[in-house]
Amino acid sequence: MKRFSIFAIIVILISLLVVDYSEAQRRKYRRPPSKEYKITHYSGGRVNDLRGEAKNIFIGVSINAMNYFGDIAPAPKKLSTDIGFTKSGIGLTIGKKFHPNVAVRLGANIGKITADDLDTADPTSEDSRGRYTRNLHFENTIKEINLGFEFDLFPNYGGIGSRFPINPYIFVGAAVFLHNPKGVVPENDLLGNPLENAGDKVSLRELGTEGQLTNIDSLPGQYSKLQFAIPIGIGIKFRLVKNFDAHLEFGLRQLFFDYIDDVSTNNVDLGALDSELARALAERGSETSSALSGTARDNTFYSTGTFTSPITGDTYTVGENYSAGGVRGGSKDNDFYLITSLRFVYYISGKNVRRAKFR
Repeated sequence: MKRFSIFAIIVILISLLVVDYSEAQRRKYRRPPSKEYKITHYSGGRVNDLRGEAKNIFIGVSINAMNYFGDIAPAPKKLSTDIGFTKSGIGLTIGKKFHPNVAVRLGANIGKITADDLDTADPTSEDSRGRYTRNLHFENTIKEINLGFEFDLFPNYGGIGSRFPINPYIFVGAAVFLHNPKGVVPENDLLGNPLENAGDKVSLRELGTEGQLTNIDSLPGQYSKLQFAIPIGIGIKFRLVKNFDAHLEFGLRQLFFDYIDDVSTNNVDLGALDSELARALAERGSETSSALSGTARDNTFYSTGTFTSPITGDTYTVGENYSAGGVRGGSKDNDFYLITSLRFVYYISGKNVRRAKFR
């Protein structure tokens, strides 16, 4: 959480500096001619003519960094994340400027988010020790399509050649995405028997780790692979050469569900799950290492116990914090993820309206 807070402060400070610089540029570009000068040449439309800019179409390719905020995090707080689990992705954007300040854009992104209790949680902290002993992890590939609007801070009344050297912007829209959280199969099940697909990554959704596949009315139903999100964020446009820009963008995706990490509510009675594989992926507190990274756990910070299910009569080896109906995740806040993009944009159409020249 401390690392994320420092990161957020740095972003805010950079944004404030950029806004100050951009305002100076705006004043420079808007400076009225003195009485000693007159316009000797002007090429293009009127200064307030939107036709040239309205026809500007752009396409961008981005390199993305993706971060996750949810139940497998350093602390039980909504804005807690581990920057060490940043994963890369790519994106494609096409759009059209239809107003001096506003553009509509369509984008597609693909990338991965991941987290691991062993590496994320601090076992010496009272706030996060329970997460360390829980020992859950996940990986999830996100395939997203979004549609939204960009709002530039400084309007461009000319064409491509008139855009500002630096221009901050905000954006908002709607998105749909496909996801499927996965976990690594451990060596043995909770009865101590080897699992034949140990080391494989399997879909947690298909196993119903919180009882989603049971017929118990009080338990949540199976969540969908197709979900909706609200993208919102800020960015800075840097004019490069001719028709090329570079955009640095920070975009949050607010979700409407809490299972992007397959963790949300409470432990289910292990006997209610329909396979030993499902039980092994649902309760991992007794494992001696992280199945995702292979890192050994410090046994001074966790212990194991047993649980006998009244449903099956079997006795399972579990972590110290497991109990049927006990807390597994926190459903108070929905998950969300952050996409940080470095986008290279090319303007492929539009009249190159220029500003008046003064001599």
